Amino acid sequence: MIRIAATKDYEAWIALAKEVEALFGPMAEIKEFQEAIMECINTKNAYCVEEADHEIAGFIALDREKNEIAWLAVGEKFRNKGYGDILLKKAIEELRSGGAIYVQTFAPKEEKGKSALSLYEKNGFEFFKEAGLNPAGVETIIMINKF
Repeated sequence: MIRIAATKDYEAWIALAKEVEALFGPMAEIKEFQEAIMECINTKNAYCVEEADHEIAGFIALDREKNEIAWLAVGEKFRNKGYGDILLKKAIEELRSGGAIYVQTFAPKEEKGKSALSLYEKNGFEFFKEAGLNPAGVETIIMINKF
């Protein structure tokens, strides 16, 4: 089930951030990241997907001003169940009226990011420009969905 993320989900989001830091870079212990999570929650710009037992599988955060997906991750034990697709489709639904949607993701040469890249391509995103290294030292690109 997908729903708007709530304050009660903060600790689960931090736990997921810790899990993906090897690909994204340090986040969980950084005050600015923690504040950004709370801002997304408080402004209803974050969604989570949870299983029937209410265990949270993943989060997506939106930046409506920039019309972009600011953050998307699914926990390792929940991958390959379609949760990333559910979250991305919700983001597209929410952002579509703002025009082109942007997202920074892993470059095609990054093996660990192939599933994320494939997810975006499957949902109509195309290469827009190179974006350099993320804080984890992983090569990234910007993708765009123009509809």
